[in-house]
Amino acid sequence: MFYRLAASQSRMSFLSVSALAIGLAGAFPAAALAQERGSKLEAEKEAPPRLEPVGARIGAFRAFVNLDASAVYDDNVYAQETGARDDTYFKISPSVRLTSDTSRYKANFSAGLDRYEYSKLNGESRTDWNVKGDVVAELLRDTSVTFNAGFRRATEERGAPDSPVSARSPVRYESFTAGGGLAREVGRFQIRTIVDYEKLNFDDGRQGNGAIINNDDRDRQFVAAGGELSYEFSPGYRIYGRALFDRVAYQDPFDDSGVNRDAKGYRLTGGVKFDLTNVMSGSVFAGYMHRSYKSPVFRDYGGLAYGATLVWNPSRLTTVYVDANRGIQETTLVGYRGFISTNAGLRVEHDLTRFIQLKAGLRYDKNKYLRFTNLVVDRDDDIVFANVGLSYLLSRQVSFGASYEYGKRTSNAAGADYTRNRAIGFVKLTF
Repeated sequence: MFYRLAASQSRMSFLSVSALAIGLAGAFPAAALAQERGSKLEAEKEAPPRLEPVGARIGAFRAFVNLDASAVYDDNVYAQETGARDDTYFKISPSVRLTSDTSRYKANFSAGLDRYEYSKLNGESRTDWNVKGDVVAELLRDTSVTFNAGFRRATEERGAPDSPVSARSPVRYESFTAGGGLAREVGRFQIRTIVDYEKLNFDDGRQGNGAIINNDDRDRQFVAAGGELSYEFSPGYRIYGRALFDRVAYQDPFDDSGVNRDAKGYRLTGGVKFDLTNVMSGSVFAGYMHRSYKSPVFRDYGGLAYGATLVWNPSRLTTVYVDANRGIQETTLVGYRGFISTNAGLRVEHDLTRFIQLKAGLRYDKNKYLRFTNLVVDRDDDIVFANVGLSYLLSRQVSFGASYEYGKRTSNAAGADYTRNRAIGFVKLTF
């Protein structure tokens, strides 16, 4: 979607693992699958390998330096229902990445910067940056530990649910994440512990007349811990059960409307993971989720939780990704205690030739807000995002291409609808 604020969705999702204590590690729930891809048929002719950057060897690590540059036309920069403002902006993104893969551990470290420069709407220009790292180490045979941490100085996209619409510049925020876990295999069984932590800190904003917009009541910490037990009942098939307990603590005891938003909850799920000879892999799960709130004016919520991830390789040239999830998310919108997010996505990557790749995606989100006062409507948001792009690999170091993005939000809240189109041209350099 056009808004990608982790703050508004403190979610336990793709690759969200972290380490708070030694001995805790493991992939976080709904972690994105990263499987080696194979042929649909053994007799299928192997496609020519894509040109991949080789990097530079630095001791036990291999280093990659990237420089991405793009020009973007946005026909609704402020994501507004009426009075849309368009602009063209340029984005420069240098980054560096270190990787190491040995028989005992794998490590990845990276740092990057994104500079946005708008042609007309100068208040939207900004610089974001991030650093992160993760390590997976084998302590003993069949026992591994995972650790990761990251920090980013980022900007809340226009159109994010909690973003103040009256802010003259997009809201800036900081996010620190950390976590970890321990995984142990005993025969056909696997035991995994999980810990995840995130701290969010939002800068105050300013309205067009210079008045301060207080965002301190959005600052919060999120922590989750739990475990997973799985059993491989057949080669390539594994059943599992997972229990996760979480807590959200806001920095301010009361928000601007006088409400304490601290909460705690749990999520109990079970499902099946599968890996069909590297042609298709994924997982499907379902269960129950519950959230209780410290404030007496907030009612507890309990309901169905479910999700799925799928990676399918119909051929060596095509990869299809499917994901779906239903969970409880945080919000600081006045009159609401949270919202239920139900989403599904489809993404396809196809190599037309060794040098040309086509990508396309479609995503749908249904956000149902949980109100605690009759002064607001029962808000429901329907969000659709679609994109298509084509890239050409000139060499191992240089690629370029173009893409198109479409976003639309339909809401029963006054003034919350918008439609947005983006046209993008880009160049990528890797050394």
